[in-house]
Amino acid sequence: MVFHLKKRYICLTLCLFFFLFTAGLSIHALAEGLPEPPPGLPPGGGMPASTTSSVSATEGDWTFKMVTSGDTTTSTITSYAGKSNHRIIVPSVLGGAKVTAIASQAFGHHNEIAAVYVPDTVEKVEEWAFYDLNTATIFSFANSKVEIKDGAFMSSGNAVLYLPAGTTQKSAGGKDVVTNSTEVVSVAIENEKKAAIAGGTYLNIGTVDKENQITINDIIAIASGTFTMRENQENGAAAITFSGDDYTVAEQKIVIADPFQNIVSSDSLNKTFRVLTKEDASKLNQAIASSSSYSGVKNLLNFTEGYYVNGNKVTLDKDVVAYDVSTGAELYGPNNTATALQNANPNLYYQYVEYKDTDNDGDIDVIYYSPYRISYTYGTVTIASNNGNLNGLSARTSLNPAYLSFANAIVKAKGSDDDQVYQKLEANTAKSGDKVGAEVNQERSALWADDYGTIKVDNLHASSTSTGNWAKMSYESGLNAYNMEVVMEWGMNAVLYATNGGVVTVGNMNGERSTIYANGDGANGVLAGGAGSNAGTGDAKSDTSKVYVYHTDFNLEGWNNHVADVVYGGYAYLEDVKATTGMPGSYAVGQGSALANDFGNGVVDAKNFHSTVYGNRSAGIYVIGGGVVTTKDSSFISKMDAGLVAASGGTLRMDDSLATGQMAFRNRGGITPNSTSVFNNVSFIADKDISGYVTGENAYKAVEAWRTASGGTALSHYMMSDPTMTIGQLCKNYGISKDKVKILLTALSKTAGKSYTENTLLRNSVLDNTFYNYSAGQYSGDTDFSHIPYLTVGSSFGGLTSSVFEFESAGVNLELNNSTFKNTNNENYNYLVASEAGSAPVLKFNQSNANGIIWNEGDIVRAVEGRSSDRSSSLTSHFTNSTFTGSFADGYNGLWEVEGLSYTDIAGDTSSFNGNYYKAKANWKNSASFDKNSVWIVNHDSYLGNLTIEDGAMVKAPTGSSLIMTIDGQETKIEPGTYKGQIIIKVIMDNTSKSLK
Repeated sequence: MVFHLKKRYICLTLCLFFFLFTAGLSIHALAEGLPEPPPGLPPGGGMPASTTSSVSATEGDWTFKMVTSGDTTTSTITSYAGKSNHRIIVPSVLGGAKVTAIASQAFGHHNEIAAVYVPDTVEKVEEWAFYDLNTATIFSFANSKVEIKDGAFMSSGNAVLYLPAGTTQKSAGGKDVVTNSTEVVSVAIENEKKAAIAGGTYLNIGTVDKENQITINDIIAIASGTFTMRENQENGAAAITFSGDDYTVAEQKIVIADPFQNIVSSDSLNKTFRVLTKEDASKLNQAIASSSSYSGVKNLLNFTEGYYVNGNKVTLDKDVVAYDVSTGAELYGPNNTATALQNANPNLYYQYVEYKDTDNDGDIDVIYYSPYRISYTYGTVTIASNNGNLNGLSARTSLNPAYLSFANAIVKAKGSDDDQVYQKLEANTAKSGDKVGAEVNQERSALWADDYGTIKVDNLHASSTSTGNWAKMSYESGLNAYNMEVVMEWGMNAVLYATNGGVVTVGNMNGERSTIYANGDGANGVLAGGAGSNAGTGDAKSDTSKVYVYHTDFNLEGWNNHVADVVYGGYAYLEDVKATTGMPGSYAVGQGSALANDFGNGVVDAKNFHSTVYGNRSAGIYVIGGGVVTTKDSSFISKMDAGLVAASGGTLRMDDSLATGQMAFRNRGGITPNSTSVFNNVSFIADKDISGYVTGENAYKAVEAWRTASGGTALSHYMMSDPTMTIGQLCKNYGISKDKVKILLTALSKTAGKSYTENTLLRNSVLDNTFYNYSAGQYSGDTDFSHIPYLTVGSSFGGLTSSVFEFESAGVNLELNNSTFKNTNNENYNYLVASEAGSAPVLKFNQSNANGIIWNEGDIVRAVEGRSSDRSSSLTSHFTNSTFTGSFADGYNGLWEVEGLSYTDIAGDTSSFNGNYYKAKANWKNSASFDKNSVWIVNHDSYLGNLTIEDGAMVKAPTGSSLIMTIDGQETKIEPGTYKGQIIIKVIMDNTSKSLK
């Protein structure tokens, strides 16, 4: 059997830093009084740090770099672009070379992946390689000696790590190693230098579902090239033999004709171009509608007759001229009017274009066609900085130019020599700057500093209605399926945007307050990412991309709108800032945390920063992985989520601040025992305030009305994220008949108690409710709309305990110094700490008095982020110079029934208990210690597996009661010592001998 070479696209490493045309604005004198960066944040420089670059190639869904040392060539996987396969077989050969490494972020953000099989050729896996694979349950490695960096599986808490039997590794990448029920399955590869893609030896997992196991045929199926296959009928052994020429990467040399040398640059040749007749547009729309990957978002890709740049419709001047940038030849214009304008996209000879609107009248005057490809092999760098949080942080040198090609701005500074300064600036993305960009108004920033360019504005008033069309960008970039988070990951559409070492500074502490408004998808107030090509070399103008904001108000009403988000090594500093994200009463904000670091490492420092965030998946602060967020004299209020979220080892350092939410602090994304967050004089408040939000019976009725009309309950992301989406347009997008629309509007009007029409906005309607947007409506099929007083409503994935500190399948160390804690729920639901779904936190209370229930869920089969698994929680609490008034509970032990309470738990049983919705079993893994200066006032029966009482510590009952302690059933005197076993301390009411409940 002979298989032929599949079509392939090969790219060379090309250092492209993209320049997107914007109309120039005059440069004003340096604004007086513009504050300097705070101490410890130098303008640039740093010590040398290692970087890597290499030849890059793409085969199918795989992008990889090929490194040649002497006579040896190896491949490192840098990106996997597939979106539809649930089971991934990583090639052992790419580009004719053995795959020996997997780079950071190579598999980031794939919620479709259930299992990953890595071949025995892979020797090294970098941190963050498998970041945020929430649905993955299997990571299988066939190399018993593979080196897996800590943090390789950040935010992939559901997956189990398998290595071959006989490995000496007990844990790797932050996960315990499992070796049982594994077997080797392999295909021999002959003439591997001729292979584009091939698979060799893997470790199959025999205990998992068949759909997640692999066979020899599965391995053969990933091969690409010309090859023959043979199989030994006796033993089933298989081999593939490749033929033809050895795999080569043709070097690309970019030449720009002399007349254009000062007009365009290699890094500006980055935009797709379409010329569509009515027939062409119809065919393209039909292809999208029939695509399994893009049919669901076809309404975001509705092409009509005309011209398109990067998927956006544009107007060409009647005298437009087009040139071949490499030869200087005129392709269209006065001398070639009989020649039609050509399409330019990655599949044709002309790959990309640059354009100019020379008179800024809103139409394109000149088009420059390019035959050159865009490639991206990012360099990695360790940031060197006087800022202790930035110093040593791993970063990317640059953001992906394929996505930056969509970014544009009213004001842009690019390059080390481009320093722009303004005293006052008013910027409207739909009106200001170049007219082509303003009329399109997509992926448009107010200020964008790139490649060490800088912009300083003393007083800014910016309004952004720019949309982030992630479906269009995915399609035009050639992704196999759309990526809903592409705008949030790469940051285009942020109002203040700093990339690849650029620096933006806005505000004056002594002047008028600046204001920033945005309502589009991904329209962050601030985004900084990419450290820059010279990071750490000593020649860097700035040690990373940075945004400084002073004396400014933010109002962000869109989807995925963070006040400040830092990615891939970016930095933000905010002082004297007031901010809101989302809208009161609306869940539809995507991820709208005030301060965040997403998609890799980053640092945010905030002082006198005060924010309120609305909607679900919207914490006051969201910090992940190697990221750090510090605050002083600040407050963070989240109405439908946690005040603070730390994920996958993210670090918080807070002084003199406040955190309020349905959970004051939440931890998710796996157990990271080396991560410690420190809080000094911080007030934590759990406040389950859901007033103004659609819940309960109204939410149920609205969902049922939508189900009747549409045939289902889904509301697509892009419909919820569109701030102008009306119920009428929603119905058109789902193809709902006029008769059903009338019935829907009547039902919704009755539920809402006011008249709904087709022009009623979806946002803040009764359809904007707990059932959608990853909210609490998803935690149980039968009780989606029931009010269970101790569970959160509208949090990231719903059904969590409304506790001051909540841990879901996670664990970090918290140092709580001179801090206060409050749960506004009544005493029956006064949870101080809840360790759930296999968590293992450690809390240290130092000079911090506390009260409430410290609950360890115990052992349970429970789903976390869509994956069900056996989970065993533990919880450790240390009290130093502190008084704790409360109890320790484990499973149902230590909880009690509440008079008048009745709800349906996860099993469908009626319950009146004040906790344990998922019916976990106690495992006696709740541990506590009290130092010599601490006091424990035991106000309810308590259950522990470990208890340490130092000399001088006091353990006492409330007035009018006494205590009895038993260990493994034996009554034991309560006195200083360390106790282990099944420890039960009962509160006995004097003169009654009845247990308190």
